Amino acid sequence: MLPVCNNELWSVVLYCALSWVMFSLALYLPDVLRRKKEAMVGALLIMVLVAVLALLSGLVTAPLNSGIMMNAVFMIAGTAACTMAVSRVIQQLSWARTWLAGGLGVLGYLLTGIVLAWCIVQQAG
Repeated sequence: MLPVCNNELWSVVLYCALSWVMFSLALYLPDVLRRKKEAMVGALLIMVLVAVLALLSGLVTAPLNSGIMMNAVFMIAGTAACTMAVSRVIQQLSWARTWLAGGLGVLGYLLTGIVLAWCIVQQAG
């Protein structure tokens, strides 16, 4: 199904592609007007915001020695906030649909991590 490649670049490209698809779906599904272009551009913006959030999360939690749980909670809450902000600004969705987009964004973020971990385990084993 997937080409065999055990380097980090393959994992990053796969993660970016999966994230873009999941965030695009998270923005596309709650939109009544079904605007594909806005969803795809919004997904790219969410990916940039989540990458900055991951950097800041790592910088903040490392000196505190707070562990992976605080980092995970910070990333999940940040992903929801980023998705809601992008859906509100780019698509101008109602608040109910904005919350739905935020939930779908978090679900997509978690599914992307699970699929990526599964692919890495399958290639290693």
